[in-house]
Amino acid sequence: MISVLGRISDSDKRKWIMRANLTTVLLISAIIQVSASSFAQKITLSEKNAPLMKVFRAIRAQTGYDFMLTARTLKGTKDITIEVKNAELNDVLKKIFEGQPLKYFVNDQTIIVSEKEGVGLSGKEKSLMDITVRGRVVDEKGEGLPGATVKLKGNESKVSIVTSSEGKFSINIPGENAVLIVSYVGYKTKEINVSGADVDLVIRLEPVTGQLEEVSVVSTGYQTIPKERSTGSFEKIDNALLNRSTGASILSRLENITPGLFVDRRLNSERAPGIGNISIRGLTTLTQAIATPLIIFDNFPYPGELENINPNDVESVTILKDAAAASIWGARAANGVIVITTKKGNYNRRTQVSFNTNLTVLEKPDLFTLKPMTASDYIDLEKTLFNNGFYNNKIDDIYTWPYLSPVVELMLNARQPGATISQEEADTQINTLRNHDVRNDYTKYVYRMGIAQQYALNINGGGNEFTYLLSGGFDNNRINVVKNQGQRITLRSAFAYKPISELEFEGGMFYTQSKDLASGNFSRLLYDPAVVLPYTRLANQDGNPLVVGRNYGVRFLDTADPRYLDWRYRPLAELDASSNTINTYDWLMNLGLNYKISKIFSASVKYQYGRTIAENTNLQRQESYYTRNLINLLTTFNGTEPKRNLPLGGVLGQFRGNNDAYNIRGQINASKTWNDKHQFDGLVGVEKSEKHLQSNSSTVYGYNEEVLTHADVDHLTQFISPVYSFVSLPSNIDINDQLYRFTSIFANAAYTYNSRYTISASGRKDAANLFGVNANLRGTPFWSTGISWDISKEPFYHFALMPFLKLRATYGYQGNTDSRLSAHSSIRYASANAYTISLPYADLINPANNDLRWERVGTLNLGIDFRSKDNVISGSIEYYKRHSKDVLNTTPLDYTTGFSSAIYNSSDLKGKGLDLSLHSLNLKGSFKWNTDLFLNYNSNKVTKYTPLNTDITNYINEGLAVSSGLIVGRPVYAIFSYGWAGLDPNSGDPMGYLNGEKSKDYTALTSVTPDQLQYHGSAIPIWSGAFRNTFTYKNISVSANIIGKFGHFFRRSSIDYGSLLNPNSTNIVGGHSDYALRWQKPGDESSTNVPSFIYPDDPLRDKFYAGSAILIDKADHIRLQDITLGYTLDRTSWAIKNVKIFANFSNLGIIWRANKLGLDPEFYRGYPAPRTIALGLNANF
Repeated sequence: MISVLGRISDSDKRKWIMRANLTTVLLISAIIQVSASSFAQKITLSEKNAPLMKVFRAIRAQTGYDFMLTARTLKGTKDITIEVKNAELNDVLKKIFEGQPLKYFVNDQTIIVSEKEGVGLSGKEKSLMDITVRGRVVDEKGEGLPGATVKLKGNESKVSIVTSSEGKFSINIPGENAVLIVSYVGYKTKEINVSGADVDLVIRLEPVTGQLEEVSVVSTGYQTIPKERSTGSFEKIDNALLNRSTGASILSRLENITPGLFVDRRLNSERAPGIGNISIRGLTTLTQAIATPLIIFDNFPYPGELENINPNDVESVTILKDAAAASIWGARAANGVIVITTKKGNYNRRTQVSFNTNLTVLEKPDLFTLKPMTASDYIDLEKTLFNNGFYNNKIDDIYTWPYLSPVVELMLNARQPGATISQEEADTQINTLRNHDVRNDYTKYVYRMGIAQQYALNINGGGNEFTYLLSGGFDNNRINVVKNQGQRITLRSAFAYKPISELEFEGGMFYTQSKDLASGNFSRLLYDPAVVLPYTRLANQDGNPLVVGRNYGVRFLDTADPRYLDWRYRPLAELDASSNTINTYDWLMNLGLNYKISKIFSASVKYQYGRTIAENTNLQRQESYYTRNLINLLTTFNGTEPKRNLPLGGVLGQFRGNNDAYNIRGQINASKTWNDKHQFDGLVGVEKSEKHLQSNSSTVYGYNEEVLTHADVDHLTQFISPVYSFVSLPSNIDINDQLYRFTSIFANAAYTYNSRYTISASGRKDAANLFGVNANLRGTPFWSTGISWDISKEPFYHFALMPFLKLRATYGYQGNTDSRLSAHSSIRYASANAYTISLPYADLINPANNDLRWERVGTLNLGIDFRSKDNVISGSIEYYKRHSKDVLNTTPLDYTTGFSSAIYNSSDLKGKGLDLSLHSLNLKGSFKWNTDLFLNYNSNKVTKYTPLNTDITNYINEGLAVSSGLIVGRPVYAIFSYGWAGLDPNSGDPMGYLNGEKSKDYTALTSVTPDQLQYHGSAIPIWSGAFRNTFTYKNISVSANIIGKFGHFFRRSSIDYGSLLNPNSTNIVGGHSDYALRWQKPGDESSTNVPSFIYPDDPLRDKFYAGSAILIDKADHIRLQDITLGYTLDRTSWAIKNVKIFANFSNLGIIWRANKLGLDPEFYRGYPAPRTIALGLNANF
């Protein structure tokens, strides 16, 4: 277990403990106050001509009793004049209700008010109300649901009541063939047939599980909006759907379950997706660092790392997709908003305890899906190159003594005069290497099955005037790479307190501590076919680490002075010779005050403070190859004693960063309903935020981790090493301090007429401390407007098969901002550096830009919501268009400015798309079958762009990131290539088209203009979707999710003879399995498209083939993403209720792919995401 306060300074500890004590005092005070008020039954009132509701509030304040009633119930009531002192509650109630068209009854701490029989009914209807139905509405755990609505079917507007705090109700209905409609937010509506005499009922409602559209309210982070009165585009993921998977990251649980949200897995096969991998409705900017959704965590932007949020603390997630939904967040909302709402306690609910745990097993990665050259092919190539003198320069180099592979060393030893090994013996040893595949060693010694454990405990409840929640979580992850592991502890509290009905205090604390351990940065041992020979052996038959060549040849190592430290590299020994530790501490505190000013107006003030501390230590011990090599390179000999310019000991790199974030918001809310036809909701507010980032880093040498000492070294001198290279010891000292401030004013309003027509408007103006010099550019307004029309409520609408149909339309502007930029000229200071004149220096990093401004994104959204009879089919269809203006981009400048380029608002983008969401109830009864389908279409294009340069290489890429090679009218992530004309049948040379003719003029073929390139399409999916089926039989459920991505392309890898023959620091080996498919003789061109191997190599020939159209393939595919099995034990008589046991199987594999090569187009650059199996249990007490 990790020490919660282990790495925090004493001063920080004292501050945090004081804050925790303050919260505890407030919570205890709330409980004491509630306990006292609950016993206060004597009432003193002095009211004259007071509205009935005012009197109810006064009674509640003195007694703690709640009043349950609807707004319609108070219609036609009389004002009250009453004068009582220390009177009994029962006597006061009799006086109040005397002469009123109301009746009441007291149920525990709740006074249920309803219309007297016959009020609002015709004479005939009155005569039919001849039985009284009492009952209790409960949830799936058997707990009462306060505020549930009970209506009489066919007379809903006149016969309706809400349940008490315990879920109880009493209603008068006809005695024959009556049907009650029972509904509650987040639960399926239920119809109950009642006939005969008075009855007592227990009505159990089922939660809406795993559906996106079956929701009544959505949260924007500023307000909670009834979905039926919203005009914007929202997607709400409830708790059941979030818990369908078991990932430790909240973002991983959102993948493939909601329309409009896309996760790019191409650079992230097995880790949980980071915020940089997520997009909502595509790209709106060319700046990769800000092309991410805004994350809102309990009403404020979340300042920490998303990995710190425990998904078990989350109640729901709402995705805000269009301008009407997200524009209230202004300059940070153009890429969409993800609103995370955490679990809270509830008023008038007894203590609830829930516990869940799961164990996830992650299989070893399948390294054999990668495509390196075989050991035999690589050895044959080395022999060919050796016989052609390719290695002679390295062999003759007695100054730097470059590394030679084992095969080359064997052939050299057999060839040179006085050879110690015969050619036959060399060939025998070489042929032994042919049978070895290094992937087997990595699979055996480096990778392992990963295991992730999650535990979470939640305690919540509340009384009449307070709510509380306490939760804790522990995650323990054994990563599937040896020596890698991670742990996380989360603690959270939340409370609310109402001393009077109009006033509510709320607050909470959130603390996360995580620790990740891995091998040191310079000792990591992950398989990469570009840097390890295919026949390398990592261990002998006993599992002991073997020496693997690196940097220097064997002849140098064998003759090196024995006073050097051991200079040989043993990869497996590196695992214990270094460590990389990342500690993260994340603390968040929020406080709020809500006050009901009147029936119409309320006010709120919210404050949040967050602090994130990140500490990273990278230790390369003296035993590590990195440190031994560095010490040796800086060692000279003066007589018999070595002089070590780098003393013995380890090399320790350290980083510490603090992120302090402050947010405060004041808000006035208005809500009014009148004449049963008009509904107005609005808010206006002001907000201020500040983020202060501080960090420092350094490197120390000669580090002794036992006594925590280090040596003083010369950071400025360039030393000459034994292999005639220059070596220095940089201090890597870096100190950073950044302060960002935002101020905002905002407003939002919506008006609904007759429950059919809604108009909405939203506005916000943001200002920042870094933007333009001109005052009018520092703050920018963002706005939206929207309308909706519930056609199904029109008198002329009589389509029984589709009882609900609604149209929506919105338009508005959101923004993007890059807080790293400044309108002023910026200068960068640096310390003394030996590369200059050993003096401090500075350089200008950007010119002044007085016109720097926010990026603006206009969005049009058109939507249709529908629901068929009995909810058999429901869903929505949305079409949207986006126009990004003033997009920041690196723009060429006149060289006379002193800069070749700078970032300006110089580009524009356009995008459009379609979101389709369908839910169907295919079968009902004891065997249920539900289907959820969503389909997304999204495309974008560049509409304004000034190229930084016309180097054709910028346009030939994989579309993994925004490049400088963009073409107006094409997508940002576009795939271009050189036209392909096949292989020359006589030589196997690749051919292209030049002026319509086949050509092998590689200089001309690779010097075409961008408009002459062949365009294939987007590198990211144009279409994507998911098809999820859930089958339920009694207490057993089975759910399977199939996902698909279509309309895009990928550039597959192949043999690159240039990298094979000219290795570099990042591509030491080169090679690809396509080498075995190369053209070798005339006629091969009919069965292969891999060019022949030539020596010497032609770099332009390789460049043309690597960028040619033959290596572009369609990326369309369908995969079975996961299957979930569940079994629920629901025994209301047990102390432990609603126990659910489940199993989840993820990353199950591709069902269909468009390419014929068997490649996984999502993970073509590495191995696919390993399969996982998770077993878990949820229990409620």
